[in-house]
This record gives sequence, C-alpha cells and structure tokens, in this order.
Amino acid sequence: MPEFWFLEDQKRTLRNMKPITLLQLGRCLICFILLSPLSASAQCELIKRDIENVRSTAIEVLQLSDTLEVFVSTVERTRQYRTARSNTRKAQIYSGEILAAAYRAVARTAEARRRSDNCGAADIERYLSIAAGSAEKVKDLADQAFGYSKRAYASRSLAGMQNYLQKALAAIREAESAASATAHAASEAHFSTTREVLVAGGKGP
Repeated sequence: MPEFWFLEDQKRTLRNMKPITLLQLGRCLICFILLSPLSASAQCELIKRDIENVRSTAIEVLQLSDTLEVFVSTVERTRQYRTARSNTRKAQIYSGEILAAAYRAVARTAEARRRSDNCGAADIERYLSIAAGSAEKVKDLADQAFGYSKRAYASRSLAGMQNYLQKALAAIREAESAASATAHAASEAHFSTTREVLVAGGKGP
C-alpha cells in the first residue's frame, strides 16, 4: 500500500547494513577492558593533585600562624602604644590570610572528595573525610581569630589590644592543631591514591 512506502525503505536499509560480527564485539570488549584501568589511573592522578593542594594549603595555614604569633608576641611584650598598634594591624592582616587559606582548604578538600569515587580506593574517601572535618574546624577557628584581631585593632588601649590578641592566638593555636590533622589526613590519602595508581597500572600488589 502506498502509505507504507517508508516501511519498504526501512527494510532495504536493514538489508544493506553489515551485521556486527562476534570478532568486532570482542574487539570492543577488549578495548573497554584495556582502557578502564587507564581511565581509573588518570582519575587517581587528578585526585593526587587535588589532595596535594589540600596538604599544601594546610601547611600554608601553619606557616602563616607562625608569623602571626610573632606579631602577637611583640604586642604582648611592648609598652609602646604605637608599636602595639602597628603590630596589631599586621596580626589582623595575617589572621585574615589564615582565614582565606582555611576557606581554600575546605573548597579543595570538597573538590578532591567529589573526584574520589572515580579512583576506586575506599581509603581515599575515608582520609579525605577526616581532612574535610579538620579543614572545617580550621575555618571556624580562623574565623574566631580574625574577629578577635579586628576587635584588637579597634581597641584604643594597649590592654585591650593585648587581651583580644591573646584570644585570637588561642584560637589560632587550636586551628594549627586542626591544620596539622588536615595535612596528615591528606598525606595518607595521597599515599592511598599513589598505591591505587600502581595497582591500576599493574605495578602494585
């Protein structure tokens, strides 16, 4: 019937199509098997870079904290208002940089966790979860320290600056402990990722 002309076209098309042989299917399967480990290995390499960023940012927090402590110590020892105010301003700047680094650590840990499923190692997610919790703690404590340092700089008395900076330093010291935990967890995750890359490449146990 004329209205079914398109069915005849479809039949002719199907007749002209070359059937997929078992050999071709076998080749596709082999390619999939060979490329899958390489893909997982490539994903693990990407995660390794993310994890290294987490670790380096946590170390940055520690380094900035050491510098902050120098300025706070100067304010605690001095009896000169101008000297105290100048160093209080520097302490405020560094506490702000610590807070910014803490936010970067949180963001980079989250990015690494998003990619971790593609690498295929359970230990990576476990260590990154620990790193994420520690990084959040660093951020919260750094936020507290920054608030105290701002109050210190706003203070019009030497005693006020010293008091608020002591509180800021106490928060920073807690943040240092959390940053150390973040760096350690990131190092463990990095080791697990390296081991997974070796296994995917046929070089591991």
